[in-house]
Amino acid sequence: MAEEVSKEIVQKYYNEHTHFKINDFASVSPRIESAYKTLIQYAPKNPSRILEVGCGVGSIVYRMKKHWPGADVFGIDISTESIETAKKLFSARGIHFQSGILLPETYKEGFDLIVFMDVYEHIAVQDRPLVHASLLKLLNNKGRIFLSVPTPHNLIWSAVHKPHTMQPVDEHISFDVIGKLAKDTSTEVQLFQNKNIWNIGDYCHIVLEKNDDFETAFFKPKPVSLVEKTIRILGKVKNRVKKPFKVLWIKNKLK
Repeated sequence: MAEEVSKEIVQKYYNEHTHFKINDFASVSPRIESAYKTLIQYAPKNPSRILEVGCGVGSIVYRMKKHWPGADVFGIDISTESIETAKKLFSARGIHFQSGILLPETYKEGFDLIVFMDVYEHIAVQDRPLVHASLLKLLNNKGRIFLSVPTPHNLIWSAVHKPHTMQPVDEHISFDVIGKLAKDTSTEVQLFQNKNIWNIGDYCHIVLEKNDDFETAFFKPKPVSLVEKTIRILGKVKNRVKKPFKVLWIKNKLK
């Protein structure tokens, strides 16, 4: 965004658009369903603590709690109206909602899964360092971050053809932006995949994982099955047989 937008303007916008989030839950949105399917597929196994940033009225928090009933699921949103609605709709044991923005001190304990469902593009560039610092502190080892975002081409087209759909902050999320997110949060990109929702390549699903013990794990011998060992041995034999012919071919070519 060329202009800096105040927190008050952003909060007012989302308070006034709470009914759209309720409608998304009441109806079946291809955008949300596609993102949720990827989220479940790439989430850590049996996460015990989950956070959704920009949770809206809490429908994804509710669905994640149903999918992982043993987990504590938290939702935070800048919109006070959305959080009040979420508490009315989905309050239950193991579900926690609060209004505000994500800061390093917002939560005392870490999370195994942190979700940004069509939210990260609405975080202004100047606000990202604080969000990244929060993620660096709060994401547990082997934890994952999931993001669903519109592609830059989608936002460019929307700004021209559907300007009424643009929000106070709508940043372009490129691979370079995700690379910066990964660097700042000490995570690795596990998935960066364009999706076709309403148009070709209009959304992108992204997964990052934190590996504090990557070096230790990397230098441990990989378990090899009997089939893999057999394939390796046969490959070595094949290469030894072929090597003299390759050497002869190279010599002839270099004459």
